[in-house]
Amino acid sequence: MARGLMSYPMGGTIDGIRGDHILLAPPYIITAEEVDLIVERISGAIRAVVG
Repeated sequence: MARGLMSYPMGGTIDGIRGDHILLAPPYIITAEEVDLIVERISGAIRAVVG
């Protein structure tokens, strides 16, 4: 939320145990610019954690 994006972390996508994914739920009506904003914010958050 600090980066202006809410997400829901999940795990176990490869075999039910290993793997990670992030659930994003944008509205059905979304512009290309809004998609770009989501990508920018989530990639920035990931970089802040692993970088």
